[in-house]
Amino acid sequence: MREKLLDAAQTLVQARGLNAVSFQDLADAVGLKKPSVFHHFPTKDALAQSLLERCRTTYGARYGEILAHEDLTAPDKLREIARVFDEGLKDDHLCLLGALANTCGDYSGDLKKEMRETARLSIQRYADVFDDGRESGALDYKGTAQAAAAAFLAMLQGLQVLARAKGEVDSFLPAAESYIDSISA
Repeated sequence: MREKLLDAAQTLVQARGLNAVSFQDLADAVGLKKPSVFHHFPTKDALAQSLLERCRTTYGARYGEILAHEDLTAPDKLREIARVFDEGLKDDHLCLLGALANTCGDYSGDLKKEMRETARLSIQRYADVFDDGRESGALDYKGTAQAAAAAFLAMLQGLQVLARAKGEVDSFLPAAESYIDSISA
């Protein structure tokens, strides 16, 4: 039941944001009574932390596979990462970190810490690609790999929001690929 609740919560949070999701919404989505939701997640922060942990495990493994693929160039790895974001958008799932960050001022210190760690890990993974790309001559960008990776993550999250707002989800991947092409040597 916990996984069903997390599935429902992820869908609702990615569509509406954490503050617009109630425990009654979750109970209704999985056919439980509201108090049963509290058994699994005593607070919204606990729910959000569980979502982030699951996201890091699920998507972290997926990104890890892309990054470990030795036959892919750095630009190709960035394109594959963009495709993961594109798939999420087409399933109406915005980046969970981006969806949660929208209202992070309301969160507890523990949840903010979890979000910072998730962001740090994501940026570090991407920074490794940017470092490798610069060393191999496949990527040409200004500044540090960390800054380029942070900008890349923010660009992907922002493109998801923009494509959804425009009602043009098919515009995401060409825009992401245009950016990647612009920094490819």
